[in-house]
Amino acid sequence: MKKMSCGELRDRLTRNADARRDPSQERHLEQCAACRIYAERLGTARQLLRAHHANLEPDASFNSRVIARLPNSPTEALGWAAVRFLPATLALALVLVWFTLQATPQPTEAADVTLAPTEDLLSWVIDPGGDER
Repeated sequence: MKKMSCGELRDRLTRNADARRDPSQERHLEQCAACRIYAERLGTARQLLRAHHANLEPDASFNSRVIARLPNSPTEALGWAAVRFLPATLALALVLVWFTLQATPQPTEAADVTLAPTEDLLSWVIDPGGDER
């Protein structure tokens, strides 16, 4: 029989709160003090949570209040999201504009620069053969 690892046991204990433990789980709990403490603490936490929320039920109008607060249409939800993200979108746009202005090289004087045909795209498109007219 395969020996159960601590992670596997803890996963089973966490997922199946009320399930009966099989013999391999019991054997592991007998041998592993850390998992035994984990199982005890998990059981105590579950009991405390059950006791704390035992008689908690929403009132009769809870359902209707939740449904009333839901958006009526997808466009309404989209509008809400657009308004919420508008400041972040504007800030991002301003940062991108600033970055573009900082990264754009400044123009140089045309007399000092000789451009290769592929660098001067406008001249290359207008006069693809390089013929002067």
